[in-house]
Amino acid sequence: MKNIDKSIVILRNFVSRFLALDAPDFEKLLANFEIDEFKRKELIVENGKVADRMYFLSEGFVRFYHFKPDGSEVTSDFYFAPGFITSFTSFILQKPSIVNIQCLEQMSVLSISHKKLIELYDNYPKIERLGRLLSEQAFIASEKHLLSFLNDSPQDRYLWLCKEYPEYIKNIPLQYLASYLGVTPETLSRIRSRTL
Repeated sequence: MKNIDKSIVILRNFVSRFLALDAPDFEKLLANFEIDEFKRKELIVENGKVADRMYFLSEGFVRFYHFKPDGSEVTSDFYFAPGFITSFTSFILQKPSIVNIQCLEQMSVLSISHKKLIELYDNYPKIERLGRLLSEQAFIASEKHLLSFLNDSPQDRYLWLCKEYPEYIKNIPLQYLASYLGVTPETLSRIRSRTL
C-alpha cells in the first residue's frame, strides 16, 4: 500500500507540472486508474496487439524496441519515470502496435484504459486539456529524440544519457544501449572507456 500511496503522490506532482487540477478532478482521474504489476523483462505493450492502456511510471524505466525485416531487434528508445507511456500511435488509433515496450526492472504502475480516458476527456474539460498538454510534451520529446539521433554522435548521446539518468544507465544491458545508440557493443565499450 505504501508503494501505491507513493505512486499517487508522484502522479499528482507530475500532473501539477502541466496543469493545476482541483481535488475533485484529480480524484475523478485517479478513480479510473488501476494498479498493474510487471516483472523485469515483461512486456507492457506487445508488437501486433492493440495498446489499449496507458501507463504511468512513478519509478523505473522501460525500453521501446521493434524488429527489422531480417528479424534483428532494434532498441529505439528508453523511457524513464516519472511519466506516461504506451505505444501512442496504437493507443490513439486503436490499431496493432509496431513496437514492444519492455520493463527493465520489476515495477508497479498505474494504468488507464483507452475507453475510460476518452470518457474522462468527454466529461471533464480540465482532464482533456491535461491530455492535450501531455500529448504536446510527448511530441516535443519525440522530435528531440529524432533530431539527436540525426545530428549527435553516439558518444554525445551516451554522455547525455549518463548526465540525465545516471542511476539507470548502469542497469541497462550493453546490447540494448548499443542498439539504441546505433553502434556495436564493442564500439560502445570503447566509448565507455574513453569517457571514464
